[in-house]
Amino acid sequence: MDAVLRVMIVDDHEVFRLGLRDLLDAIDGFRVVAQANCCKDALAQIEAHPVDLVLLDLYLPDAEGINAVHQLRKAVPQLPVILLSATMDDDLLLGAVLAGVSGYLTKDTPAIDIVRVLERYRRGELAMLPAVIARAVNLLVQHNNLLKGELTLSQQNELKKPDEHNTEVGASAMTSSIQSSNSSLQLLTPQEEKIYQLMRRGLSNKKIAAQLFISHFTVGKHVQNILRKLGAINRTQAVTYTSFEGDGEL
Repeated sequence: MDAVLRVMIVDDHEVFRLGLRDLLDAIDGFRVVAQANCCKDALAQIEAHPVDLVLLDLYLPDAEGINAVHQLRKAVPQLPVILLSATMDDDLLLGAVLAGVSGYLTKDTPAIDIVRVLERYRRGELAMLPAVIARAVNLLVQHNNLLKGELTLSQQNELKKPDEHNTEVGASAMTSSIQSSNSSLQLLTPQEEKIYQLMRRGLSNKKIAAQLFISHFTVGKHVQNILRKLGAINRTQAVTYTSFEGDGEL
């Protein structure tokens, strides 16, 4: 590929954005043509400056996670996006891969590795470090196995029939599931319980951090521990566990 890729950087941290701009402009084949500090601004910039690639922060003031990717792709379908994350988050990584992003980089990635990753991207490879690619593959395998293990619609309807055998089987399965869930939930620390309850209410890591007066980096670590203890591969699966007894306002 000989053409220069026109890049837009979307990040609300100006110092990081400018540093990344300077790094990309120093790499052959890349030229930063637009910058934005929020999703709304990014959409306006895309109209004014056609781009070939977007480097997108996962946590913007007006959009979080994969939602920003979808908003940008409404304006430019199939727009190549490389996500920038403060931490390595399995749930976000899996969601990013399923959304078809072109890459996933953490903000603490050394400059030399960013250069190498972007050079590989120009050759048609994913813009990820080898360890991240391996992790993404592992998460996809787990996700696929989970889907395969789910009951088909016909099987679910069969279990709903009020005959004696199915009632006994359904009750037994439900009891086993609840016992297993409650056992896993008891492994959570008091702080993890608070965070889990807020996760179940649909709060993002940033909003949880604001409510509990801790950093969203700390929340991210707690979320990873919660997923591990519950045996869940992503946030959605985790919040479907049975509720704590006396679930209420914190």
